[in-house]
Amino acid sequence: MSHVAIGLDTRPGPGFFAELPGRIDWAADLLTIEDGFGEAEDGFDATLLANWLGPRTRGIGLLAGAPLNVLEPFHVSTAIATLDYVTQGRAGLFVQPLRGDLATRARRALGPLRGYPEDEPAALAQDLAEAIEVVRLLWDSWEDDAVIRNRDSQRYIDGAKLHYIRYEGSRFSVLGPSITPRPPQGQPVIATSLRPGDDVAAAAQADVVFLQAAGEDDIRALAASVRALGLHPLLFADVLFGSDARGDRVALRWTGEQPAALARRLGFAGIRVL
Repeated sequence: MSHVAIGLDTRPGPGFFAELPGRIDWAADLLTIEDGFGEAEDGFDATLLANWLGPRTRGIGLLAGAPLNVLEPFHVSTAIATLDYVTQGRAGLFVQPLRGDLATRARRALGPLRGYPEDEPAALAQDLAEAIEVVRLLWDSWEDDAVIRNRDSQRYIDGAKLHYIRYEGSRFSVLGPSITPRPPQGQPVIATSLRPGDDVAAAAQADVVFLQAAGEDDIRALAASVRALGLHPLLFADVLFGSDARGDRVALRWTGEQPAALARRLGFAGIRVL
């Protein structure tokens, strides 16, 4: 079975998003919401927007975008856990790699912060992979039945079912447990995107990888680089329908082929419509 995802960013106005739930719910399997903060653009906060869409939808998975190179993984972990509660188990995290000069501009804007990665691809990729790892550890820092709400003892949680973590990455450290109970899914879906020239380190941590390339040969090569890691995330091909208002999207152009047929021909789990 092939899956269909829809990729949006947060730039459209409130009127667009007010009409969105009725248009997309059950029409696609996943919605990724790209946060403009990771693309040097204006727009809503992707996680807050996903939390607004959550109770207004019933069937579609909502993957909120976050540029983890410039955000605190602890706060991202709790935000996605909250989204999973709001959506009753339909939440996910769309990890946005910093590309082009965005890492340089972010470093210049943030200043000499302790722990910020060097402005070069290998360091950014390692930092991203470590951030994803600690997000997952925090989701697991509560056992499923840690919340007991015992009226007799007036205990809300069983402290023995919360697990202390001390994560030491190459550039940052994080203490746990999380301040949010374990999400309904346990481990919400984590997705990222991959383009030619990207370091595949972050893809090794993902459940879903959206492959972005202008030609089928390039997109197959990307798929081979992911599979060479020995892991098997669900692979989606990004496909651009119509014109690109931003003018900078890297994706296959739709030629009229049915989405399911295209996914099967490429050997992928599905496509993401941009």
